[in-house]
Amino acid sequence: METSPLERTESLEQLRALENGVKVHVLVTATGSPGIDTPEDATALEQKLAHAKQRMPL
Repeated sequence: METSPLERTESLEQLRALENGVKVHVLVTATGSPGIDTPEDATALEQKLAHAKQRMPL
């Protein structure tokens, strides 16, 4: 999908999906959620989730 004028104007990549008919789901959480804006952010979150999974009881 190509970047749309509205997406560029608002700087919201979700608008690309919405303008192309993709459903977007929103979840409200009590503690918020991490922002993932770079590959490094994604890697850090993956490591954090892997660590949390190791600590979870089976």
